[in-house]
Amino acid sequence: MNKPSSLSVFLSLVLAAVGCGSTEPVETETPGPAQEALRGSRYCEILLGDADLGAGSVTIDVYNTQGLNECPEAAWVAVDEAEVKAETRADVVVMNGPRHWMIDSFEGSKVLDPEVRTLGGIEMRKTGTLTVALAEAAGKAKPYETRTVRRDTTWGYDAGKAVYELVDPEGAIYELQSYSVQEVQQDEASLAKLGETLTLPDGWVFRTRVIEERLEVEAVDGRAVVVQDDFGNTYQRSQQ
Repeated sequence: MNKPSSLSVFLSLVLAAVGCGSTEPVETETPGPAQEALRGSRYCEILLGDADLGAGSVTIDVYNTQGLNECPEAAWVAVDEAEVKAETRADVVVMNGPRHWMIDSFEGSKVLDPEVRTLGGIEMRKTGTLTVALAEAAGKAKPYETRTVRRDTTWGYDAGKAVYELVDPEGAIYELQSYSVQEVQQDEASLAKLGETLTLPDGWVFRTRVIEERLEVEAVDGRAVVVQDDFGNTYQRSQQ
């Protein structure tokens, strides 16, 4: 299994699939065109970075399997980062995945470039490009540290489905949008007991519930507040 570096943990939270060449944090996790059986579906990303030492920045192209394939395990573990780096002439290659969606639908998401490209033997599409400062990209993202990202996507959770939530000390609620299997093996069945294994900061609570009405989690004025837990699972603040 490809283990995430501090760079991949950082980029998995703050890179984008909706903007090009932005200097602001943007969300990468875009479902793409296919929504059938979205909840639980698996995807992976390969991030290609080109450093500009003179400008003190790194530009990252984000490639995602969503809508093309579910990132087969045998193919993913066989990806040779050195070969991808040589083939693409990237300064850095970051493996982000596998991850699984915990949303049922979305609105407002898109891919940046619909052309299919094969990286490491896996078909992907370019879902975003972002330029960040080298110092920021090298920093390690901390669990339970919120970040504001630019995004217009609205996540949908169907009535009668379970949702998995973090609640911060001020009472703000964060809905799980995707879970990672990079740090630990988990699946939807195990998420109900996730709170027993998380190292929650003082005042934070993990909970699960079945919703009676459809829930929509949307960005406000093109901005979303996101957070990750100990295992790299990603949540977005809800307006409940």
